[in-house]
Amino acid sequence: MKTFKLNMLLGILIGIVFFTLLLIRLDFFKNKSEVDSPSQGVYSPKSQDIWMNIYQDNKKIGFIHRTLNNNADNIQFNEVVYMQINTMGVVQDIHISTEGHLNPDMTLSSFRFNLNSGIFRFFAQGQVTGNKLLLLTGSDGPSQKSEIPLRNIPRISGNIYDAAFRANMETNTSTNVDIFDPSSLSIREVRVTRKEDEVIRVLGGRILTKKFCADFMGAENCAWIDSNGEVLRESGILGLSMEKVTRQQAMEGIAEGTSIDFTRAASIVSNVKMNNVDQIKRIKYRISGAGENLFLEGGRQVFQDGILTVNKETLPAPAVSNTNWPEGVSRFLKPEPLIQSDDPQMIKQAGNIVSETDTPVQKARKIIGWVYHHLEKKPAMSVPSALEVLKNKTGDCNEHAVLAVALLRASGIPAQIEAGLVYLNGRFYYHAWCVLYLGEWITADAVFNQFPADVSHIRLVRGGSSDQLNLLGVMGKMKLEVLEQTI
Repeated sequence: MKTFKLNMLLGILIGIVFFTLLLIRLDFFKNKSEVDSPSQGVYSPKSQDIWMNIYQDNKKIGFIHRTLNNNADNIQFNEVVYMQINTMGVVQDIHISTEGHLNPDMTLSSFRFNLNSGIFRFFAQGQVTGNKLLLLTGSDGPSQKSEIPLRNIPRISGNIYDAAFRANMETNTSTNVDIFDPSSLSIREVRVTRKEDEVIRVLGGRILTKKFCADFMGAENCAWIDSNGEVLRESGILGLSMEKVTRQQAMEGIAEGTSIDFTRAASIVSNVKMNNVDQIKRIKYRISGAGENLFLEGGRQVFQDGILTVNKETLPAPAVSNTNWPEGVSRFLKPEPLIQSDDPQMIKQAGNIVSETDTPVQKARKIIGWVYHHLEKKPAMSVPSALEVLKNKTGDCNEHAVLAVALLRASGIPAQIEAGLVYLNGRFYYHAWCVLYLGEWITADAVFNQFPADVSHIRLVRGGSSDQLNLLGVMGKMKLEVLEQTI
């Protein structure tokens, strides 16, 4: 257990947490029938040029610039986000841009999305065709194809709060809206509620505003809107907020050393200090504030009446070579948009690590060890792609997990990503690892070279970045208490 364990925070999740809340504000895609007032007809938006500062606990960490141009035959939108994010004491510059064209009726024609955080990049572009959203994604440029079925043709009207404002919602009423998140390539539902009006101070003046709050997976994001329907201020989780400013104020620099470490802000203080965690066979925790949509019960975890018991797993005998995986498990051998297990490069790398005569246990141990030894432990703020990680050989827990899963699948072992909490130096930090099938699901952590992982790993979700969004609802709310340790 060495000091590189500090590289265990879900760096990408924290970045995506805030970016998802930005998407809620942007209403990147929305469902017309759920929000628009039928009596309003087609809304033709005015051209916009808006600047906002981004703050963390009232300290500036970035800015947003958004433009909307209403042309004769189409509507062009552009959003640029710049942030300096502190994770594990490392400050990283994050650049996010989203642009596209809308049809005159505000339905989406196309979009391009770009996230750049130094050596890590993620691109996505999409085109609505019929009842499908056709996607191209990649790291060096869009190259991998996928599609998402649509219940309705996607729309955008500036942002979700703007749509709620123009629908003339009454105070204390709510509506549900679907949004598409290009960072997780998923569509999720958001509930928007009209709150009591409030007077706020913005740009030196006091303004009466309508307040709307969006509930995304239990995480609340609120906006204050003036009489013209313009968002003046927003607040979100982990002390994040945004406020309208002048262009000059937005372009002013960010003071060094002002950002707060997301690692510590999102962590949970432990009531006891635990030593030699890798030697503990069982830990019992009292959990509160977990909410819904979490995967606390199952496998090595037993959750009942608020008490979670995590048991250390036992590996099957090395000689076991069964690969006749049951129905429902073999699907976790298939590639996904960011887990390119069928790519020739991934297959070749897996073949260089394991041999055909190895048992599944031997293959798993070799792959976990290879990822542990060959990836530099470094915070990363990007959308983790297995191919990009294989190329760069660096990253935090998400990069380790996504590459390990891709290599395991390429080697014929079903595998998935898990995310939750793990203990270090008196605190529980958000973290990601993998789980693989060897007759039963076994946890493994390539950041620590643990197979199976120790019992301080508390699984909250299982699956890709879309499933990890369920953690939004517990960050800053969940509490846990260590009740019992069994050596």
